[in-house]
Amino acid sequence: MPHRATSAAGSLVDRLPEPDANAREHSERVAAAIRAAIEANGGYIPFSRYMELALYAPGLGYYAAGARKLGAGGDFVTAPELTPLFATALAAQAAAILAATPRREIVELGGGSGRLAADLLNALGARDALPSRYVILEVSPDLAERQRTTLARDAPAHRARVSWTSALPDTIDGLLVANEVLDAIAPHIVARKSGEYFERGVACDAQAGFTWAERTADAPLATLAATR
Repeated sequence: MPHRATSAAGSLVDRLPEPDANAREHSERVAAAIRAAIEANGGYIPFSRYMELALYAPGLGYYAAGARKLGAGGDFVTAPELTPLFATALAAQAAAILAATPRREIVELGGGSGRLAADLLNALGARDALPSRYVILEVSPDLAERQRTTLARDAPAHRARVSWTSALPDTIDGLLVANEVLDAIAPHIVARKSGEYFERGVACDAQAGFTWAERTADAPLATLAATR
């Protein structure tokens, strides 16, 4: 389901560098894995599953395949990578929240290179407002390793406070940090038609490739959609 971005200067896609042979081969392996999942599920998978495979399939997905993502050698950059002032500003609000919560926890969703965690811990340390623990929810093994390296190098005094998880804790008593993370979440997409709820998903056509498809939403998802 390609999306073609355009601007006054012409197509942005046309100005992107062509992927090399290795990247094209990897892309086809990802597409083949998604096609296999669609076939195994009767010709349809929910969009959430499509995104989960594209982003996180072990050894294949964008965040799980080992390629560099952040910085000049990657595909994108986020504010914490540019300046520690981002974390310094965030620390003022973080300190106030931690002061109001008994367990003083911080949970960060998707820690990137670990830059935000290191800078935020240093800024909170300077305020004498450190959390009891700092948990990074990270599903990418290579990014988790980069985070460990960054913290050991740039925030060694606070490294012992940091741990990693692959799922949200049951409870969080403190601060939840989610910087530029919504685009990395695999969402359910629900459509309402004539009072009924349908889940949008992906099918595969021999000629058109991946295409949109819909199935009646299951009861829990329909109930959740009806309350929103």
